[in-house]
Amino acid sequence: MKKADIVSAAVTLAMDVDAETRQKIEAFCKVRGAARVVYTIDKSILGGIVIQIGDDIYDGSLLSKIDTVRQSI
Repeated sequence: MKKADIVSAAVTLAMDVDAETRQKIEAFCKVRGAARVVYTIDKSILGGIVIQIGDDIYDGSLLSKIDTVRQSI
């Protein structure tokens, strides 16, 4: 596998998490083809997690849930 073929997961969290939670996140990403995980802390998502693996985005952030409620009102 070439270096360019290695898929990374970009994980955004509102706050740092413990080792057990990181292991669960990394297992989730690995099953979906990510060879490595890069973490970023961004308080603007308010809570939850956003994971991007290639073109796929798994958005479980509180900010996205609030936006969904706003749009439905």
